[in-house]
Amino acid sequence: MLAWRRVSLVGPAGRLRAPAQVAAECGEEDGGVLLTAHRFGQVVPYARLLCRHLAVRARPWAAESELAIAREPGLLRLARRSGCRALVLGPEPDPLVREAREPGALRAAARALRRIRRAGLLTVAHLTLGREGDDAGVFARAVWLSTAGRVAFPRLTAHEGAGPMSPDELGRGLAWAARALHRHRTIWRRTGIVGADGRAALVANYRLRRVIMREPTGEPTPAMRLARVLARPIRIRERVPFVSTLVGAVAAGGVQVRSTWLRARARRDDARAAFVIRLEGAIDARAARKLVARVRRALGRTPERIVIDLGGLELVSLTVLTHFLEEHASRLAELRGRLAFRNLRPALTALRRNLHGMVPNGALLEQALEETS
Repeated sequence: MLAWRRVSLVGPAGRLRAPAQVAAECGEEDGGVLLTAHRFGQVVPYARLLCRHLAVRARPWAAESELAIAREPGLLRLARRSGCRALVLGPEPDPLVREAREPGALRAAARALRRIRRAGLLTVAHLTLGREGDDAGVFARAVWLSTAGRVAFPRLTAHEGAGPMSPDELGRGLAWAARALHRHRTIWRRTGIVGADGRAALVANYRLRRVIMREPTGEPTPAMRLARVLARPIRIRERVPFVSTLVGAVAAGGVQVRSTWLRARARRDDARAAFVIRLEGAIDARAARKLVARVRRALGRTPERIVIDLGGLELVSLTVLTHFLEEHASRLAELRGRLAFRNLRPALTALRRNLHGMVPNGALLEQALEETS
């Protein structure tokens, strides 16, 4: 598909070209055509008219698109009948839906990809990894999305420029993801063998597998193992008062929450020689205990330094400030020098203000733990 001739759907003036004009250009030469410069399906009436004109030319074609096209099953079937073989997704809009805050957003993206495959179209997903905000778990999420979404041709590339990961960690993560995507079982699950297109994708993936397996083995890094353990969000179940960590929040003190989650992201910070765990959402004592157990299981007795980033935490239950801190007071004192917090003081300031100056065990956090910028 990389050798297919590119045809732009947008003219020099920046407007969509007439479908008949696009179809005429596609029919000028033999071979496949890749439609670019406009996401196919973004304007549904235009896409339908384009399919009808391309059907007359009887040329195999593919188009750049986005996940939202999965909500148009009629258009997908029409595209298939008119000669469409594949849709190219990403890197923008992001197939990994990084901007979505809902825990089920990635699963919804996988369902959308499967709907495209069920319509008879192959998918090519361009995933840029190592972008700002990415944690060490982004490699596993890319592999999961490509496998669960039956992406025939996943294209993983490194983000250009400065990012949160070191070049070594980014390279090792990409090498691991490439191998994981080209195991025998994963290839068969992604491509299938139904139809000539599926068989062609199967052969192409096995050719690529031969090249990948000659490269040095990509083993998961310790940060990737930690991120995998922390990947599953923890549901907040305690029905107790919560306090906002945001200054001036509406109903900041004593609110109760429902259908809330604690999400944790992990990455390696080589500059500080530490693992950084960023917490997002809400936290209660049950979730805090579960988080501690997961970190212990992943890191064991490693001497590595750990930094807890509270920048994404919005709600804290009173049971965390009372029961949890009292239970772990001695352990917190032992971890001094190995455990640090980021964005601790702004959170304590907001808690103190929202609780009218009274923060249970606030002195314990301020005295026993250091803060890093």
